[in-house]
Amino acid sequence: MQKTQRMQRTQTTQNAQTMQRTQTTQTTQPVQEMERTSEPHAEESPAWGASLDIVGRQVNRLTRLCDDMLQAIRLRSGQLAPERRSVDLGALVWEVVAGLAVEICAPSSAILVDAPEGVVGRWDREQIGRLVFHLVKNAIVFGEGRQIVLQVKACPGGARLVVRDHGKGIAEEDQERIFACFERIGDVEHYGGLGLGLYLAREIVRAHGGSLGVESSLGCGATFIVELPLDPEHASQASPARAA
Repeated sequence: MQKTQRMQRTQTTQNAQTMQRTQTTQTTQPVQEMERTSEPHAEESPAWGASLDIVGRQVNRLTRLCDDMLQAIRLRSGQLAPERRSVDLGALVWEVVAGLAVEICAPSSAILVDAPEGVVGRWDREQIGRLVFHLVKNAIVFGEGRQIVLQVKACPGGARLVVRDHGKGIAEEDQERIFACFERIGDVEHYGGLGLGLYLAREIVRAHGGSLGVESSLGCGATFIVELPLDPEHASQASPARAA
């Protein structure tokens, strides 16, 4: 019975992913076509170009929200096993930050990156990219427009990623709750989101045998610290959280 239920959940997730990809393609292709056809006339109609940029960012945002929900379903069904390959963490951080700055229109001057290349481990590139995205986006959303600092460092047998903002900080009683699924703090209408980003980030780190924590106090910003083992053989074998 349990095996049948697992197979049904897997099939349902795969069907949902296929549907999401189809809907995403049907939504993004017209926007991309409009961008291509309007590019030669951008100077004649700057307002039209600006409107297309906004539509493109909103489509990307909606696509990522849907994808995050599917990832959460996969995780709670025990289907988030990392596909490990050689990944340069510093190079990936630079790549994610560059794409994120365009997607949410964040000024590049607000993000200070200290991520030298050469910190290489066997990780799932897509999942670690998602981890970096959500930590940086969280810093942008709650950083109150102040500078954000990202650091990648090698440590014995592992790698450390630090994301620091200078926003209003997180109360001690909320510092564990923010990692729960669908949990949000602050003005929900103002900050938006589904409360999935930090949940996915921690579970991705756990799936890689690492740890994710936060150091913060009210009025002093927040520092998120990720520790990842380089070698999967030394990683923890703990399984991701499953639904009851």
